[in-house]
Amino acid sequence: MSASREKKNRQAFAASGAIDPKVARAAEEKAKQHKTNLLYGSIAVIFVVVAVLVLLWNSNVIQSGKTALTVGDETYSAAQVQYHYYAAYNEVRSSNYFAYMGVDTGKSLSSQTMSDTAKSLLGVTDTDSITWDKYLRDKALSNIKSSQSLLAAARAEGFTWDDAMQADYDNVISSVKSAAKSAGYSYKNYVKAMYGTLVSTGVFEDMVKDSTMITAFQNDYLDKLNYTDEQIEQYYQNNKSTFDVASYDYIRFSGTTSATKDENGNTVDPTKEQMDAAIAAARDSANTAYDRFKNGESMEAIAKDYEIASYSPVTDGANTGDTVSSWVFEKAETAGESTVLDDGTNYYVVQFHSRDRQTYNSVNVRHILVRVDSSSLDSKSDTYSEDLEKLKSEKKAEAEKILQEWKDGAATEESFGALADQYSDDSPEGGLYEQVYKGKMVSSFNDWCFDAARKTGDTDIVESSYGYHIMYFVGEDLPYWQVRVTNTMKNNDFSEWTESLLQDYTVTEGSGMKYVG
Repeated sequence: MSASREKKNRQAFAASGAIDPKVARAAEEKAKQHKTNLLYGSIAVIFVVVAVLVLLWNSNVIQSGKTALTVGDETYSAAQVQYHYYAAYNEVRSSNYFAYMGVDTGKSLSSQTMSDTAKSLLGVTDTDSITWDKYLRDKALSNIKSSQSLLAAARAEGFTWDDAMQADYDNVISSVKSAAKSAGYSYKNYVKAMYGTLVSTGVFEDMVKDSTMITAFQNDYLDKLNYTDEQIEQYYQNNKSTFDVASYDYIRFSGTTSATKDENGNTVDPTKEQMDAAIAAARDSANTAYDRFKNGESMEAIAKDYEIASYSPVTDGANTGDTVSSWVFEKAETAGESTVLDDGTNYYVVQFHSRDRQTYNSVNVRHILVRVDSSSLDSKSDTYSEDLEKLKSEKKAEAEKILQEWKDGAATEESFGALADQYSDDSPEGGLYEQVYKGKMVSSFNDWCFDAARKTGDTDIVESSYGYHIMYFVGEDLPYWQVRVTNTMKNNDFSEWTESLLQDYTVTEGSGMKYVG
């Protein structure tokens, strides 16, 4: 068949309404390909959507924005509650007693129950079993309610953001960014490391702003608290045993007996007869020692003759409520007065010397710390001692250079404060410590401050375990007893004021609470 004939037949076939199988197959293949393309396109879109959702979920954008708590009329996202949760946790972890609280940082806090020791250290009065997670959630809620109450009170009093608050806020953010850099973190990741993955830098900064406002509001109230000399004296007279200190010495005779081990290594507790015998031995030894003491022998010498005895001299001792201090503060009146006491198990020979309020003057001092940081040195190196001495020598020279810079300049208290802000590795604004009392600072720092010859304007360089302290003596302040009484009165009034501002908000948990912790 000719080509023209075939073409003519195809045209007639198409005109009749029939479908050419060859064309149909081509159309089917084309349709199938189009369908496949649509399918793959749809799958690709689904994958993109899922990927975006996964990224959002992993970034905690979804979880962090969920409402976790409604307190009164205010709502708090999971991220905001998480901030307070971790703030409470960081406070626990920074405690000097954290090692005694029994927290396993490698395990979930919801699986760990608080020990009685931890409850006691943190002031938890709930006798029921409570997990660490529950404690931190409760603490976060308490802090949120307190913050909300204080912010509401500040707004009601017209307390507004000012330049001083902005400066404090900027300092906090700057210090956090600096800490992040030192730790090898980005600012964003450092915040998450400190406050949990839900907390963004934006949430963190909002929380810092609230905290800055609250602190300024509280300090404003504290600054307005002033008391007359008569009020301070009256408060002292009403609470003498709280503020007085006493000088006394005593020998303690132990009336306890220890458990022993049997031949199999098992612990054998002492019998009642053995415990009674130990108490009797302590009593008899104390009475004999007391007779020797009254005949002129010193307590320190007497104590050396008894294995169960220990001698303790006490200066500036507080009334802690134990057997000995209770007698000293409640019964003893005359210098040299003595007695024998017991607490049911142990016996004490006690001599009272004096009791009074701490009348010495506290002092104000500025300092610039040039820290000696030996962490970069290899402590196991054969040259460690030499390396340390070299480092100390360099830091001492640095301290001497700063002091000389001050001497070559205006050489005033103000110029010293400016250098403290410029150079000090660790000190408050202007390097100023006010109302320093005996024993507050490390011994070398303390001894320099309370040298009887010390006078206003004195400067020197003092070495301590921290490094080199460039000192400037500002002068004496209030007697220390008066500082203690005033601070106690302020704390009491401040607590009452804070309590009066707290509102009893209705609290509702939202779905976002499950992401906290």
